[in-house]
Amino acid sequence: MKNKIYILYFLTLFAAFQSCDSALEELPETYYNEDQIFSSVDGVETAINGLYQSYADPAYHGSSWHGLIAPHSGKFWSNQGASSDATSLNCSPINTWLTRLWPQMYQTVNVANVIINNLENSDADLSNKESALGQAYFMRGVVYFDLVRLFGGVPIKTKPATAETLHTPRASKEEVYSLIISDLEKAKTMMPELGANVPGRPANLAAYVYLAKVYVQLAGEDGGDPSYWQKAYDEIMPVYGKYSLTPTYAELFEQGNENTVESIFEIQYAQNGATRNSDVIRMYTPQNSAYIATDQRTFGRIRPNKETFDQHVAQYPGDPRIDATFIYDFYLLRDGSEQKTYPAKDRGNDGYAYIRKYLDYNYNGTTTSRNFIVLRYADVLLTLAEIENELNGPANAYPYVNEVLARARHTASGDATAPADWSGMTQDEFRMRIMRERQYELLAEGHEWFDVRRRGYEYFLQEVVEPHNANPTFDTRKDYMYPVSVKNMLLPIPSTEISGNQAITQADQNPGY
Repeated sequence: MKNKIYILYFLTLFAAFQSCDSALEELPETYYNEDQIFSSVDGVETAINGLYQSYADPAYHGSSWHGLIAPHSGKFWSNQGASSDATSLNCSPINTWLTRLWPQMYQTVNVANVIINNLENSDADLSNKESALGQAYFMRGVVYFDLVRLFGGVPIKTKPATAETLHTPRASKEEVYSLIISDLEKAKTMMPELGANVPGRPANLAAYVYLAKVYVQLAGEDGGDPSYWQKAYDEIMPVYGKYSLTPTYAELFEQGNENTVESIFEIQYAQNGATRNSDVIRMYTPQNSAYIATDQRTFGRIRPNKETFDQHVAQYPGDPRIDATFIYDFYLLRDGSEQKTYPAKDRGNDGYAYIRKYLDYNYNGTTTSRNFIVLRYADVLLTLAEIENELNGPANAYPYVNEVLARARHTASGDATAPADWSGMTQDEFRMRIMRERQYELLAEGHEWFDVRRRGYEYFLQEVVEPHNANPTFDTRKDYMYPVSVKNMLLPIPSTEISGNQAITQADQNPGY
């Protein structure tokens, strides 16, 4: 079941993260008093729906996230001219996606702040008060986790935005992580347990997963602290066995198959209005293809790099996940003819495969009912395998990854022989293989940018820059030579933030930008 999403004016009013006071002007004809909203169960539910909608908005996960983070991960190519700087790993502070993403992330933070401020200072006896607070803390922690990984230290805002609080200096990375951990710890105790959560909303176990990811990140970056691996293990083990994998990999991405037994956190989209809700379908679907019932325009802008496709095929020839993940060799056009694509064609605009995971035959050009999976159980199993290997070596880590591989082999028509179960690896071999396994299992689901960077700069060079620049099918007319530059471990602070936030100057910009 999907929640219909409505945002009342007060949410967009107080969530606006702008550098001018005019953003806070009141429109009397649409203004709702906050006391009214937070005095009833229905009002609180509307506020929480608004929070998730802000996270799902085209300026965040509905478009900008894919337009910027996918190509800048180094695992994807984009044919969009406005993204050429990101696609070439030379992202500019004025990148169009960057300057949309940053304010929407802070808008989402501020919606959470409005909810927290009102509910913590309310005496209203509401049945959903604690659950709503938990979800607000959860979402604030999640967004700040995105922010700190993408940008490093960022401004911390924990109160509703006012003209007086618009200008906030950058906090240290350590301060941001402290807030994230505090928020997720609160969310663990306040969000409903699995089974008691509203369908389509995450249960408290999602907060456990995010905390584990926080500690995995801290264990690996900047030399890391090995003690964080144990903290990550302690957080993720309560989730183990509470969800299950779908019988086949392909069914995860079948149209209409949302909120499966594997889903932990899924952005809910509904095709129930004229307001644009997501560009994901048209960003990944080939132009003029038969994958759309009508003549609605799609762009097919974001595609896996050639080496990204080649790595999977070379590692696991015959892996059923290849057909479920990629559109390759050819696809059908609306007129019934075939259009060749990678690897059958390795030059020009069609010299790249496409992603199959986000097809929507009923896409109307504006809205989609296809959800976006943020967290699923396979991610938990692979993370648990990685953590166990770091703590004790691979012996007890194999069962977790092999559960994912067994599901990968299983199809509706029988079992494949690849990918085979793992065994006989050293700890170092397992460490490298598990990172690549995350690519094969989770490609185009929003993890790549983080996974290729969280083990440090040398790993980023080895995993991204060197394989790309040395790929045999490198097309000098379309591919970009990736620079050897440590600046790509972070994104630049947007120029709009530096010019609009009086507490930040160019001296606060990330190195290299």
